[in-house]
Amino acid sequence: MLRWKIGLTLILITIQTLTILSVCAQEPEEIDLTQPLTLEQCIQLGLENATSMRNARLSLAIQELRVKNARAGYFPSISSSGQYRFNDRLDFGFEQQNYDLGLTGQYTIWDNGQREVSFAQSKEGLIATTNRNEGIKQNLILQVTQGYYNLLKDTELVKVSEDVLARSIENTDQTIALKEAGVLIPADIATARVRQANNELSLLNNRNALQISQATLPRLMGLDPGLLITVAVDESFQQYLERGTIEKIEITVEEAIQTALDNRPEFKETEAQVKQQEWSLTLSKLQRWPRLSANANYNVFLDDYLRDRQNFSDYRSWSVGASLNFTLFDGGVLGNRIKERNMQLEQARENASDLERNVALGVRQSYLNLKRSETAVEISNTQVVNAQLSLDVIQGRYKVGKAILLEVLDAQTSYAQALTNQVNAFYDYKIARARLLDAMGVLQ
Repeated sequence: MLRWKIGLTLILITIQTLTILSVCAQEPEEIDLTQPLTLEQCIQLGLENATSMRNARLSLAIQELRVKNARAGYFPSISSSGQYRFNDRLDFGFEQQNYDLGLTGQYTIWDNGQREVSFAQSKEGLIATTNRNEGIKQNLILQVTQGYYNLLKDTELVKVSEDVLARSIENTDQTIALKEAGVLIPADIATARVRQANNELSLLNNRNALQISQATLPRLMGLDPGLLITVAVDESFQQYLERGTIEKIEITVEEAIQTALDNRPEFKETEAQVKQQEWSLTLSKLQRWPRLSANANYNVFLDDYLRDRQNFSDYRSWSVGASLNFTLFDGGVLGNRIKERNMQLEQARENASDLERNVALGVRQSYLNLKRSETAVEISNTQVVNAQLSLDVIQGRYKVGKAILLEVLDAQTSYAQALTNQVNAFYDYKIARARLLDAMGVLQ
């Protein structure tokens, strides 16, 4: 009974393992580019297709090969050789031909730790490359996020411009009708048409900006800029219009800087680079010491054996030996190399020291820009409310003959500008928020 339970348990574990492996082996679900894309889908496409990420993956694979090559230094090297020689020395009335086969093996017995240093240096290079790739990934996410929000912003601005232009055309038509009725003069029509022309130009500019954004986002994602894609409706903007408030990051600038110091991949990359330079300096110093190697050779004089066909052992030879290599004089090359590695190490340490200051400055700037953007959103929201109220009042006065057409047009222009400012302020805030998260090293 116990054996049966154990066997059943092993079968269940095996089935679960195979299921997990099959799920992990499945490719990511393909994204339908004909449907509106979310920000997460845009980021996924960018991580899969962008040139920077492809090159990052290749750089990581190259560094992994370097680690394997450094590890291979612990193993012996074996090579084979074949040789054919033809000369004019007569042998039984014919020219002499020689066929030789050889097998050579070599192994470094002692190199005073040079292999260990090379292996450690390559591993630090792998760590540096891994963290550099993480920085490339975060930078791509930021670029795609900015491109995504710019596309949404330009889409909303086109909607605002279309609504403003429709109202402007309506005003022009009403002005013409009132002029024909003898209420207004030709100058009023000219004023309305000037405002309409300005609104048409604004719509043209916004549509052009939208087309540029539609081409920029696919390019950032590693796709053809001519590929027409659409993005999903931004629910956060609709929620902001309904509530009139935004979600703020409740954190101090000091906390933001500390988060960056703990999470930015550049610090781990720079730390690995410093260690690489330290190992490189150590390796340069060790190259002054001798290297002890063992070698073995096995050769077969194939031409003699093929002619005589006698005992095979008479036509083969082997040898085993050891060699000690030591540089007595190189014109100062090793000494200069050590000096160079010392200076490179000093540069790496200085860069590491300066990185912390640069990161702190970048976080502080991003933090202040975000706070300015948050305030700008609140101001733009107030502008919209006040501009709407002013427009309603002036339109009411105009209907009872207590306001002129120019006042109505000015109020409509102010309201349109307030709506434009509101869209710009909101998406500038979204981008500023993403930049701060990126500066803190937590943008995912």
